[in-house]
Amino acid sequence: MSNASPLIFLSKLGELELLTHCFAEISIPQAVRAEVGDLSLPAFVQVQTISEFGKHYVAGSIGTLHAGELEAMVLAQETAADFVLLDDLRARQKAKRMGLNMIGTLGVLQLAHAQGLIGRDKLLAHYDALVNQHGMWLSDKMLQQLKSV
Repeated sequence: MSNASPLIFLSKLGELELLTHCFAEISIPQAVRAEVGDLSLPAFVQVQTISEFGKHYVAGSIGTLHAGELEAMVLAQETAADFVLLDDLRARQKAKRMGLNMIGTLGVLQLAHAQGLIGRDKLLAHYDALVNQHGMWLSDKMLQQLKSV
């Protein structure tokens, strides 16, 4: 299950295919499909619909979180997904309260590195590109911690 930001960031890095190596399947709800707009998603990313109950929950919960984030979390619950891909801190906090396991763009890159799919130099270059070219916010301290691993 994924929210829009990991798909967008991985696409900008040219690394969407890492998802096929890291996860058995990737599903997204309708709101995420709408949020990514004309982004060309690979065939392994499947669009699923949340339940009517889930739609009502999302409609009543929109505020600091976007529909895509909420729908991804609801769909993760409804399908008993192993993980939900989220980057936004507030979304991750909500997912934790919902009892969901989560991983973000950085976690996918780290997992791909651990599996030998990308080397250390490429991993570090991706960290820099995410922050300096693609608008991901990371504190200097966090960036240094990531680079020291």
